[in-house]
Amino acid sequence: MINFLIRFVKLIKNKLICEIRNFYQNYFKRLGFQEKMYSKNNLDRTQGIKLINKILRKQNLKIYDEGNGMYSEHLIMFASIAFQSKTKINSILEIGTFDGITSILLSNLFPNSEIITIDLKDDDPIFKSIYERKDDKLRKKFILERNNRLSKFKNIKFIQFNSLKLTLNSLPNKKFDLIWIDGAHGYPIVCSDITNAISLANNNTILMCDDIWKNLKNSDPIYSSVAAYETLEAFNRAGIIKSDYFYKRLGKKYLSSEKFISLSRLTI
Repeated sequence: MINFLIRFVKLIKNKLICEIRNFYQNYFKRLGFQEKMYSKNNLDRTQGIKLINKILRKQNLKIYDEGNGMYSEHLIMFASIAFQSKTKINSILEIGTFDGITSILLSNLFPNSEIITIDLKDDDPIFKSIYERKDDKLRKKFILERNNRLSKFKNIKFIQFNSLKLTLNSLPNKKFDLIWIDGAHGYPIVCSDITNAISLANNNTILMCDDIWKNLKNSDPIYSSVAAYETLEAFNRAGIIKSDYFYKRLGKKYLSSEKFISLSRLTI
């Protein structure tokens, strides 16, 4: 019996050591890839982490941890862009406001910029059906908190309409230096959002898109889809933009779901 227990403990120990070793090998492999992407785009990830944590503390929010709610690499990327003094960001477009947290972080990172953030109207059926907003009480609470949050920042303009209306030049005579696409992630919306974002870009615009899946067995129109990747790659092949893909998160629990954040620039 004792020999059995000893063998069992050794087996568990060996499996644990193997799992830890595999985790660190995969983690550092992904981290190395991530830092390579930052370097390729003349960005400093270490300084980005320092800066975003400074801003998060200023807003009485938890410091950066990719396991914390909606936090992901995009926050570090924004901060890295802000840290680069040569990068002039005077106008920002955010497609998909959600709770307004990203908007206010952008406001702090780029205090001299004009930020336009757009989202669906509060009574839009899609708005009411996603992110557990079907409950009237919870939805009203969400809206109130979002609106109060955004109202405190003078350089944020919150506009409510379906992003498909950008096709109709709903923001006339506008070009943006930074565009963040984080609306619906499937066809046809994200395809339209990327297309419209390119038309709203100037020669130096940084265009970023959230939740990029390169491979999926099943796609849906809102959350998980290869639509953004296929659309970006089509524009890449056409020589209109050049895109790089950053891991959305690096930790062990995300190893099996390789989601990315894209960073693109015009090439024409």
